Amino acid sequence: MSATVPVKRRACVACTAAKAKCTPQAADLCQRCARLGKACTYLDLPQTKRKHKVAPSRVDVLEKKVDQLMSQLATLTQRTVMTPSDTLNPPTHDSASSHDPDLDSVDIDALHAAAQDPSHGPDPPTTSAMEGQPTIVDRGILSEAEAERLVSSFQLDFIPKFPFVLLGRGETAESLRRTQPFLFLCIVAATIGSASPLRKIVADEIMKHVTMRIVARSERNLELLRGLLVHSAWYSYPGEKHHPRLLLLIQFVVSISQDLGLHKKTNLTLDEQRALLGTYWLSSSLHGSLGRLTSMSRDIQIDRCTRNLSSTEQISDRWIAPFIHIQSFLATLDDVHASIQPSGGTVQAQVMHGCLLQQFNNLKASVEKDLAGIPSSTENAIRTELKYIEVRLEELCLREELWTMESTHAVRITMLMNMIQRSKELIHTIRNLRISEISQMTISTSARLCIGVGYIPTLVFTLLNLITGPIDSSTESQAQAVIDMADYPSLVTELANTLDVRFEGMSTAEKETDVVGSLCNKMRQLARIYPHQVRNIIENALSQDARPDVSMGEVPPNDVAMAPTVWPSIYGDLDGIFPIDDIQWDSLLRSFTEITSTS
Repeated sequence: MSATVPVKRRACVACTAAKAKCTPQAADLCQRCARLGKACTYLDLPQTKRKHKVAPSRVDVLEKKVDQLMSQLATLTQRTVMTPSDTLNPPTHDSASSHDPDLDSVDIDALHAAAQDPSHGPDPPTTSAMEGQPTIVDRGILSEAEAERLVSSFQLDFIPKFPFVLLGRGETAESLRRTQPFLFLCIVAATIGSASPLRKIVADEIMKHVTMRIVARSERNLELLRGLLVHSAWYSYPGEKHHPRLLLLIQFVVSISQDLGLHKKTNLTLDEQRALLGTYWLSSSLHGSLGRLTSMSRDIQIDRCTRNLSSTEQISDRWIAPFIHIQSFLATLDDVHASIQPSGGTVQAQVMHGCLLQQFNNLKASVEKDLAGIPSSTENAIRTELKYIEVRLEELCLREELWTMESTHAVRITMLMNMIQRSKELIHTIRNLRISEISQMTISTSARLCIGVGYIPTLVFTLLNLITGPIDSSTESQAQAVIDMADYPSLVTELANTLDVRFEGMSTAEKETDVVGSLCNKMRQLARIYPHQVRNIIENALSQDARPDVSMGEVPPNDVAMAPTVWPSIYGDLDGIFPIDDIQWDSLLRSFTEITSTS
């Protein structure tokens, strides 16, 4: 309660009524009343003491604002983690209470991080949509004995060529198909063989998992990643133009690896480290072959995992480092070649070639040390990669814009000859594999082989156009030497015959559905039409040499036909052997060489 104090009013009654100024003259008399002779009366009135308002401090204002922000953050966080059922039935709030006492113990940093997280919606499912469904063994499509044989073959014969997916010690087909059914299916697809009647059934089962689990439900886990690595590494069916399904699978591999955070998490398990390195190696090695794939880049995490695995007790982990180092050099090679501009010309091309060659020699010496004591199949896979690099090192000789000066022809001819020889060595390395290893080739080896097959005729034609100048005995012998060295028709025909062991009992149409089978068919077409293309180049050169110089007044005799002259010293008459004109050489060769133009 406020205290009341009796006080006299400041103005008298008469002055108040007249709204005149009241100036005291004595204790109970004002000047105006004394002048007018009026009674001057003052009234006693109670006065309430005023309660002075105190302005809020800055601290109070800030505390109130913090309380408001905490309440807003809590509401935002609750909405972010709300389940679908919560969305349909949102919690009710007591409007009378604007502050949650539990907020006093909330971690502000955690709330701030949650508010900044761009993700939204519920987490992807952690259970499989195919869980509990019968496997191909349960349905009698594949016997238990055959399943065990295929899993054992994978552990013994396939892992040495791709040591990025290992099975646990004592792992059996029975335990694998119960706990990791997708990985089991992918192992069966890799080991079952191209000629197996079950190949299509297994491939369809794999795509059912991919569609339902990865696409429809966005499942992400290590089993799916490891299964896709195996399936992509030995992908063979179906063989389609531009490989759209293979491209999709490898994009899933990269995506799932990223979604699982393998590129940034610490304390990865050994299986996670292998899967990360397998993703890097596979996506990078097929980047040029598929042409449209964005591959992973080598970073600190890749280097860390490579070092970690080189010192584990698992012997196959020691085979990983050479694969990673070789692929890293190939990525550098691609970057350097792409950076060379026509303005730099031959000098820049020669300087960069010399630098890259020195780096490769150092890499090769280091890898040779790692090859000691490893299985022969692993050594063959690594040596194939090294031979492929030797081919790619000479690749700049095919870029016409870098070799415009005639004085550089000798250097370019040397590089072209070297590249033919390196391509032949690459093909021989693969052709000399044991029959068992032929059926176990990875998709990366098939891509390397395809590039070698496509490069040789391109190199031969480039050389012939350089040396067939006017034609004389000297240039004729040079051209013949180039053709003899390449020995292309025999080379690719023998290679196709070697690879055909994978397709015994299959028709030509069935082979076309297989990646390597389709490659064999195209190689035979190349071998048949190649001589005709060589003859065209030689005849065009002879025709140009024999053409009269109209500017000098030369006129051909009427009885001399201008038809090109056949050069029987190289290849005989091919007319009638096969319908050459029905085959489009440029299109056929492009199916082999266009993959290198994107590298």
